[in-house]
Amino acid sequence: MAKRSETFHPENESDFLFEVVSGEFLETIEQAIEAHDEEKIRERLLVLDPPDLALLLEQLDAPDRRFIIQAIRQGFDYDTLLGLSDHVQSEVVEYLGIDALAKHLAELDSDDAFTLIDELPGDQQSEILTKISASQRASYEKILSYPEESAARLMQQEFVAVPSFWKVGDVLKFIQKSKAMPDEFYEIYVVDPKHHVVGVIPNSFLLRNQGDAPIRDIMKVDFKSIPANVDQEEVAYLFRHYDLISAPVLDESGRVIGMITSDDVVDVIDEEAEKDILQMARVSETNYNAPFYITSSQRIGWLVVTLINALLGAFVIEHYHATIEQKGSLAAFMTIVAAMGGANGMQVIAVTMRAFSTRLIHSSNIWRPILKESLVGLMNALVFSLVLTLIVLFWFKDPSVALILPLALIFNMVWASLGAVLLTFFIEKLGFDPAVSAGPLLTATTDVLGFASFLGLARLIL
Repeated sequence: MAKRSETFHPENESDFLFEVVSGEFLETIEQAIEAHDEEKIRERLLVLDPPDLALLLEQLDAPDRRFIIQAIRQGFDYDTLLGLSDHVQSEVVEYLGIDALAKHLAELDSDDAFTLIDELPGDQQSEILTKISASQRASYEKILSYPEESAARLMQQEFVAVPSFWKVGDVLKFIQKSKAMPDEFYEIYVVDPKHHVVGVIPNSFLLRNQGDAPIRDIMKVDFKSIPANVDQEEVAYLFRHYDLISAPVLDESGRVIGMITSDDVVDVIDEEAEKDILQMARVSETNYNAPFYITSSQRIGWLVVTLINALLGAFVIEHYHATIEQKGSLAAFMTIVAAMGGANGMQVIAVTMRAFSTRLIHSSNIWRPILKESLVGLMNALVFSLVLTLIVLFWFKDPSVALILPLALIFNMVWASLGAVLLTFFIEKLGFDPAVSAGPLLTATTDVLGFASFLGLARLIL
């Protein structure tokens, strides 16, 4: 890895790291760019950790990024690329050149190198595959044979495996002399002649035992392994549930082919949480630096769904226009029923999705959340029905609306609670993401049923 300059020494490192994300530090760099002061740029930026440099690059305009890269390309840490959004990453790779990237790719861990290649646009990806070594290309193609977002796509192919007949001293000598060691590892895998993992030795076990101790006597046999085809969300759950630091990844025949470490899983948890949050808001991408037309196209889809929902609601309202004309106050209150149902349903979806992700809900006990959330919805509906009844009586002095509004509200909120659990459950079972589909579907039903129940009751009672 490239050696960093040590000419700039901040007095307080924590204060300096805070400065990296501040406007003051960014202004200093922009001034250096305007002055074409490459020396100052190298002095300030080559001491940054890759994540901090990536954050800085994300905040700059494309011409400024180009100048920065040209100034620090000799000492550039290629781990920085892993912290960049797709658009900026492709741009920086273009500035660095495919030849330079291919040369430095071997400095990265195999999982990071694969992630970097996999995220490149098709033209850059094809070009770099012709530049890297045959062994690197074979390794990349092997990982590509596994499904996207699987454990194999997440794993690091470098790991330490030793036979069970070795002693502690043999393992230590192997680690000290081997040139193929991963940069960081927390466990050593004990394998049989077929390369099946039969035990795991935490590094601390090696340090606490004498050199002549057989490793079969100190290895852990109650370890957790991960099939290569398992989805990364399942991997994250296993690490969280069992407090794992690392785990071997096994192919279809049970042979160990890599390892996953906790830092990789943290990235997955963050990625999945961000994705769910964005999809709950009907946004699929957060690439701030992407062109406006790309961002626009990514958001249009869910806006179309919202438009359809609104049109369905408008159709119901039009169907009951005579009832609304008969009593104008209905128009003021009918939106309350739809809004309360939708808000209640979104709360239930969020709670139900969390329960699914932590394995608290499954097919055999689905009746429990259905019953509980329906009762919660009923109780909340009764509370707000009482409040709204009093408001209607004192404000409009209209007993008929005071009867219609609570009945419609109770119906819609109970349905919202019940429907939220059922929709989340069935969408999950069908293999789709509830964060994407459950919200729009439920909102459509609570809006339409809210208007229909309120105005339908009004037609019957008035």
